[in-house]
Amino acid sequence: MKYINILPRHKYPWLTTLYSMILDMKPKTVIEYGTEHGGTAIVIGLALKELYEREQHKGVVYTFDTFETQSKGEIGSSPNYNVAVDHVAHYGLQEYIKVDRGDFFEFCSRPNKEFDLLYFDIDNDGDKVLEMYEGCKTNIEQGSIVLFEGGSVTRDNVPWMIDKNKTKINDVNIPFKMLTPEQKYSCSIIYNPAIYNLDI
Repeated sequence: MKYINILPRHKYPWLTTLYSMILDMKPKTVIEYGTEHGGTAIVIGLALKELYEREQHKGVVYTFDTFETQSKGEIGSSPNYNVAVDHVAHYGLQEYIKVDRGDFFEFCSRPNKEFDLLYFDIDNDGDKVLEMYEGCKTNIEQGSIVLFEGGSVTRDNVPWMIDKNKTKINDVNIPFKMLTPEQKYSCSIIYNPAIYNLDI
């Protein structure tokens, strides 16, 4: 893992796992919602850069956020478009990461979506994960993979989830698997087991 030592500092302890998964999955089209300052997009972009340098595999991350405006249900994060663009440029990843404004819920309702991997982190709760699953189920059945922040019981019980009476991710009927140990910031995956034999 060539760039593992220059990953951005981040609150998520599983970014090396994300980097490794990109190397294994070799996605061409990655869609991310919840750019914030670009941290996870940069991790994915560095892995895609390594794949290109190693085997000329060309992949791109299209990362979206509502940035200066709030989408429905957000808990008050303050993403900034210029900060995200500058962060990507600092790592020299403009060829691998495209930053734009976009709304996750509009994306979920859009027909004819195409992506190899979707990663989303928009202050996730059970309702948001369910909306994603219903909007992307055909893609998942056809082989697209979804990664998302959340999935642990600990994450379901963080104070803002309780205070705002959010639906717990574990209370909705979605076939996800948690990739990380039981922790506050967890990461989970949804995929078609008839297509992928993932050792999870």
